[in-house]
Amino acid sequence: MFVKPEQLLRSLLNELSVHFAQDRGEASVGQSATSAIRLLAVDQHDGAAMGPRRRKALDALIDELKSDASPALAVRLASVGGAVDGQPPTRETIATTLAALETVIADDAVTADLPEAARMELLRKLAAWEVADRRALIDLDSDPDAIDIEVTRERFETYLRDRFAEPELSVTEFRPLSGGFGKQTILLSVSGTAIDGPLVIRRDPVVPTVDNDCHRVAIEYPVIRAAFDRGFPAPDALWIDTEHRLLPGPDFLVMRMAAGKTGGNVFHSTEVLSDSLVEVLASGVAGLHTLPPLTELGDLTNSIRTDLWSLSMAETTRRYITDWRSYFMAHAHNPSPTLMALYRWMLANVPEAPDRPVLVHGDIGFHNMLIDNGQLTALVDWEFAHIGDPAEDLGSIRNALGAERWDAIMEKYRAGGGPDIEPARLHFFRIWQHVRNASASNLSMGKFQTGEIPDLKLAYTGHYHFPLFIQAAWDLIEAGPEGTAPTVNY
Repeated sequence: MFVKPEQLLRSLLNELSVHFAQDRGEASVGQSATSAIRLLAVDQHDGAAMGPRRRKALDALIDELKSDASPALAVRLASVGGAVDGQPPTRETIATTLAALETVIADDAVTADLPEAARMELLRKLAAWEVADRRALIDLDSDPDAIDIEVTRERFETYLRDRFAEPELSVTEFRPLSGGFGKQTILLSVSGTAIDGPLVIRRDPVVPTVDNDCHRVAIEYPVIRAAFDRGFPAPDALWIDTEHRLLPGPDFLVMRMAAGKTGGNVFHSTEVLSDSLVEVLASGVAGLHTLPPLTELGDLTNSIRTDLWSLSMAETTRRYITDWRSYFMAHAHNPSPTLMALYRWMLANVPEAPDRPVLVHGDIGFHNMLIDNGQLTALVDWEFAHIGDPAEDLGSIRNALGAERWDAIMEKYRAGGGPDIEPARLHFFRIWQHVRNASASNLSMGKFQTGEIPDLKLAYTGHYHFPLFIQAAWDLIEAGPEGTAPTVNY
């Protein structure tokens, strides 16, 4: 599966239209570029059918004009070339017909004997046809039944007043966050009696890029609540709404906003990896991995089930990776023989490990840790949470931070109750993180390709990040547990 030019053009048009909507009619560089992309998008979308439709409409116009014309005009119109039998209409043949019709209409002699009313009718028909013809060249299909599902400050305030039966409640701040590939995040502050203070809304996308693990809030919510209720610094999730009568669109959950800010991005910390940051990171991960089995979650997903808590870590890992491969193959994606070979390597090299599986965050790191005054206040974004080997979270951290202070991190991790993780086991899960991320980026491009999510970021990650992930996985395999693989610079 390769990205269709039509889908790229449509998505590019959507992006640019937002930025240059205010330039409409001003022929700015931005608006001109937007118009050019619109022409290309329509041509890609409807190019094969456009010629016959334009030809048919033009021929119908000429026939109609001939039936109402004066003898002189009818003779001239008969000379205007129509479709050539057996030849598909092209831009060139249509342009030739238009030029011939233009010449006829420009000749004063052929309309001299027409009454004024007939001349006005001729003008009306020409105008109606040509306006429709030009608009068809730039009009992309739109959904007339589309529902406005944007969450605005005013709409959420109305929703809260209704939910808590408090007409005086007000939303004093409201800030949607941009970026990301998953859920929509909105930061807000509320002033009221039933609820007050800073909150966070996490809302499902209309179509998720990946739909396994805990990628929907209806599944993520009970995991967050269970961890929070066990005393772990997960977000304080207040409620989930799957009906949202006053807010049409996807489901969402509402959490209290934790103090602090993230300690970095997905690839590294934003400051020097100090002793305090090492302590926060290592003790936070150890605290998660030493939680007792969260059996209250029951059979929530394929990777969070009651029976998994009692399996060996190797068997849990094997099932999890097998499920990911099956999910990948069952959904739209760009075929990748290399990725299948990587999955085969993973399943052939699952490490044995003592103890029983634990709750794994799946995307742990400074980018998902809120830190305030040297303390971890909340571990956020539990979309990849599942039951598995604690080495998986450590492999993710090791990939993000490199070798810097790794011995200190592991020392603090073990001091916090975390198990020993031998090099081969850590090495395996470092590779798995790249394989999983390659799978997710490829599936994301699949959603773009099918038109389900017309977001250009998905095309970008499929073409840019995907090869980096599979290269990084191979580099680690080739280097071996004791080797030094090149640093991955995303």
